[in-house]
Amino acid sequence: MSSRSRLQHRLRRCRGFTLVELMVVAAVLVILLATAGPAMSNFTAGNQLAAAKSTFTGALALARSEAAMRGATVIVHARGTQAAGNEFAAGWDIVSDDDGDGVAGANDTVLRRFDALPTAVKLSGSADLVFRATGYLATVADQVYTVCRVSGGSDGYRVTVTPGGVADVAAIASCS
Repeated sequence: MSSRSRLQHRLRRCRGFTLVELMVVAAVLVILLATAGPAMSNFTAGNQLAAAKSTFTGALALARSEAAMRGATVIVHARGTQAAGNEFAAGWDIVSDDDGDGVAGANDTVLRRFDALPTAVKLSGSADLVFRATGYLATVADQVYTVCRVSGGSDGYRVTVTPGGVADVAAIASCS
């Protein structure tokens, strides 16, 4: 047999994968995806929580600075129907209280609008947070908000706004 015919014979044998080889590879991929799926889901949920917390605390800082800069009352107002325990699900607005009544109304100027939260995240707390022209809160008590998973879960964040208008964020180990 010549060297050329030996080469052609080898090439005919090495044309692809057998069905058994493909099934083994498919089985290994299924096992890898089954183990990686829940871990990726937890990773994504953790990122959504952190993003919601950061967006909300940024909104609080913006509302406080706008109140001080404008010399007027500014309100962080939850949009839509406020379900108990998830008041900010539909998003929130930062509103300049143009008419001075201390309530976000239709005639007040919306300074910034924030989108709805992902469906897996809930943000609970008072639906309206009022900053006076000094940047201080209109209330004399701390206002507490929690950012948690809708499904419960063990981790989350507590955002406490002091009467001085400063937001303090702490990780919490139990969302209830």
